Amino acid sequence: MKIVWEQSIYFGNVPVFCSICGRESRPVRSGSNQLLLAVIYDDQGVICGEACSDCVSAGQQVIQSRLQDRIEILREKLADVEAIAQLMQNGIELPSLEQEFRVHRRDG
Repeated sequence: MKIVWEQSIYFGNVPVFCSICGRESRPVRSGSNQLLLAVIYDDQGVICGEACSDCVSAGQQVIQSRLQDRIEILREKLADVEAIAQLMQNGIELPSLEQEFRVHRRDG
């Protein structure tokens, strides 16, 4: 993995999500007034995402730790989604149209 500061390809100061920690991040304004993003490349030079300035400045060990933490969180979320998908094996019973009308009539 290689992280390189590059001129943002996005229009304006739009947020991106850090591929390392998952938090929202914005481009950094350089001394020459350019918006820069820390772009993550794989070993073949293919872009894999962006990194926030906190992760870039934290160093290799912290990046590895944050990636492991994020992997664990995503595995837990995946397990939750798979459990819900298992519930669908016998189909999905949705509220009847009459129940939907009653709910909306109460709110309105």
